[in-house]
Amino acid sequence: MKILLSNDDGIHASGLRILYRLLLELGHEIYIVAPHRQHSGSSHSITLSTPLLTHKIYKDKQFYGIAVDGSPADAVKLGIAELYPQAEMVVSGINLGPNVGPSIYYSGTVAAAFEGSVTGKIALAFSLDSFAEQDFECLEAKLRPFMAKIISTCQHPILYNINIPNTPAIHGIWTTRQFQGFYTDQYEKRQNPYGREYYWLKTISFSKEPADKMQPTYHHDVEAIHQGYISMTPLQFDLTNYAHLPNTAQASC
Repeated sequence: MKILLSNDDGIHASGLRILYRLLLELGHEIYIVAPHRQHSGSSHSITLSTPLLTHKIYKDKQFYGIAVDGSPADAVKLGIAELYPQAEMVVSGINLGPNVGPSIYYSGTVAAAFEGSVTGKIALAFSLDSFAEQDFECLEAKLRPFMAKIISTCQHPILYNINIPNTPAIHGIWTTRQFQGFYTDQYEKRQNPYGREYYWLKTISFSKEPADKMQPTYHHDVEAIHQGYISMTPLQFDLTNYAHLPNTAQASC
């Protein structure tokens, strides 16, 4: 399969390199188009008022991929439209940090994959439940036994959000739903050397799920990775609240 590979941590990120090697081992043809630098939390932003510069990147004297001076969504949009339109699948990641529950809305990793799914391509977003770079060191070996199964399962033209547990061993794969709690925001107030106040976002925690949002048929993504399982959640781009369409329609003229 021809795969466009991107991320939001930048083209030199360890997670991207791991996916590149694992997908090559499975015999896929890989085209890398990724942001030149870190773009975590950029969500689905795109560049409108400045040109997108590109740079060819080489590793070990071999062509590796194309770096884009733009967001993750920019990279995939450009990759599909101009650079590698023959790509059949878009894969994004592996992100340093989980993209579960409300993180999905802020994630550049997920947004890059979404760009693939909205053009009718199979799309996968990979994230690791850790913010420590050293946790990538053993990840390739732990993920390898599950990679073929993930790719063979994810064959519909939608987005599959995949989160990997940061555990000594991965127990398996769970099909999951998105956790429905949201962030409990906490900011730390500080002063710079000139006495100017500023705020720094502290450790993020989740609220409980609303009772009416719980769906006991499936485990949610947060639960899966905390139990040592890969979480695989099918996502859709349509945000329409269909249950409230009839009520809203009463105001239509």
